[in-house]
Amino acid sequence: MTDTSLPSSSDPGAARLRVSAAWPLLAALATCAAGLPLLDRLGDTALNPTATTVLLVLATAAAGTGAIALFRRATAEPVVLFIAIAAAVTALLALAPLDHPATAGSIGSFFLVAPWRYALTPLVVHFALAMGWPHRRDQWHGWVITWYLLHLGILLAAATGLLIGEDAVLRAADGTFRADILEPAGAVVATLTLALALASTERRGADRRAVGWVLLAVVFGMGPLVLTPLVPDLGASLDGPMTPARLALLALPLLSLGGLFALPYADPAARDLLAFQTAQQVLDTADITSALRSIGEALRTALGARGVVVRLAAPAISVTVGEARTVSPQAGLAPDIETTDEQREVAAPIGRSGDPLGEVRLEAAFAGAFGRREREWLTAFLGPVSSALRARRREFAGGERTAALHLRAATASTQLAEANAALPEAQFAEDMAVPPPVDAREVLAQLGSGVTAVARFGDGLGAAAAEARERARGTTDAVAHALDALAALSADLNQLARHGDEIVASNDTVNGVAFRTNLLANNAALEAARAGAAGRTFGVLAEEIRRLADTTAVTSAAIGERTAALAHDVGGVAAALVAARELLNAAIRDAEAGEEAARRLSAAASELEDATRSLGPAVDEANSVARRRSARDQHLTTTLDRFLDERAAFARALTTHRDVIEHLGDTLRHLDGSAAG
Repeated sequence: MTDTSLPSSSDPGAARLRVSAAWPLLAALATCAAGLPLLDRLGDTALNPTATTVLLVLATAAAGTGAIALFRRATAEPVVLFIAIAAAVTALLALAPLDHPATAGSIGSFFLVAPWRYALTPLVVHFALAMGWPHRRDQWHGWVITWYLLHLGILLAAATGLLIGEDAVLRAADGTFRADILEPAGAVVATLTLALALASTERRGADRRAVGWVLLAVVFGMGPLVLTPLVPDLGASLDGPMTPARLALLALPLLSLGGLFALPYADPAARDLLAFQTAQQVLDTADITSALRSIGEALRTALGARGVVVRLAAPAISVTVGEARTVSPQAGLAPDIETTDEQREVAAPIGRSGDPLGEVRLEAAFAGAFGRREREWLTAFLGPVSSALRARRREFAGGERTAALHLRAATASTQLAEANAALPEAQFAEDMAVPPPVDAREVLAQLGSGVTAVARFGDGLGAAAAEARERARGTTDAVAHALDALAALSADLNQLARHGDEIVASNDTVNGVAFRTNLLANNAALEAARAGAAGRTFGVLAEEIRRLADTTAVTSAAIGERTAALAHDVGGVAAALVAARELLNAAIRDAEAGEEAARRLSAAASELEDATRSLGPAVDEANSVARRRSARDQHLTTTLDRFLDERAAFARALTTHRDVIEHLGDTLRHLDGSAAG
């Protein structure tokens, strides 16, 4: 079930409520203003100035209680009834000399005072029920209306008897029914109503204080009316219209004002103070769950609830304080404040209706615990609290975003550190990419010098052979000189053999150069593959180096073959020289044999010259290959140096980026810690 809450004291609805509640007091003041000048003419007793002053002071005090309640407790539910009681007491005290309608008299005095006298008893009974049993309104509301109608009927009967001059009717209506039956019955009913409410276990402490004040007001204000027949002194005149029973009426508004001020949830200032204290506690508490618990504890204490459940939609948090039924997380939030189970339970949204941040659910120990005033108080209390929770929710969402950004920054920093660590070491890369320097041009220059020497020796050998043939034809002395020349030639051949060995060693060196060049090409291709798209040009360079190595290897093989042939030829020349020596020795005995030997020596010299000249193009080609290889090696070295410089720059950039991200992470952690503090 739902109900419309009373307006708070700070909105236009409270001002309208004050105006609507003020009319009984205004009517009483108008009645007093009209009746006071007529006291001497309408009253049947002489007025004592002291008594008149006392009555006016007491009437002013009664009117003052009504004005205080009007301006301080305009939103309290029983305020209209209290103001009406204060107005009735004001009129009855101020116009006390005219309060004797049971005797025939002026019709004017009757209509000035009688309405207030007849309205007082039902107003007191109504006020007692509203203060003691507000949650049972449906049960006593009809009975109170009947009570008002009964007093109205008796008022009309008394007025009729006065108008037609029937004193019996006037005395029966006003004297018997009102004074002897209805007023004592009303006082007893109001007293019993409040006493039962005070003894009931279905009351909070603040409710008991309010009921106690009103019970005292009824006992001291209406009690003398009931006891007047039993204690005649209470009805005796103190000074004209002043009687103890009439003066006791002032206790009704005075003590009832204490009850009205003791009403829980009727003081907007205290409610707002508690709401702002709770909201400040919500803002100061670091843990949002603890903040929700503080709200639940404040509501449980203020409303005397058995249990309180406070829920938030985002983040999905539910806190239970005391003994309350568990609410499913999937249950919908209350769109507006509502009560169930005979007002034993109440659910109110936190925030705007229709789009709440969450809700609070309260359970009481007895039915009717959460009426209109509790709902109105709860709605106003949750206003500042919902603003604080909305701020905390924004703070929570910002904290989550900061934490997520911090996590992403830490992850990025870790990944950058791993990427930087995965880069190869610079010294290792330089050792693998740059082989030890080998100067192939120097080796080839030595090879060329050896070939030139062989050619020169070949020319000398041919001249020696011709000279030996000529002299073999001449004399034995020439043969002897030829033998000497052959000995010198044998020494030259030995020198030639040694040069052949040097050529073989140089060729081995060229083969080593080709092998290391091939190894360099493989390393360069591997580095190009690691570099990916950025090393594509480097890969082409590696392929050219591999081709150069293959060409060098082929050329070296050709040089080896030629050198082997040269060695074979040199061996043949040596054998020929041996044979020539034997022939020359024999030439001494046989000239013809010497001539033949000279001829064969000349042929061997020609073959040696041809073999030596055939080495020339190979040496020139090797020199050309060496020059190209030197240029490419220089280009490769430059490229590798540039690659190493770029790698070092990239490593420095990665390190700088990682430092920036780590600094960002530290800043985020500092901001997160500041927000939490």
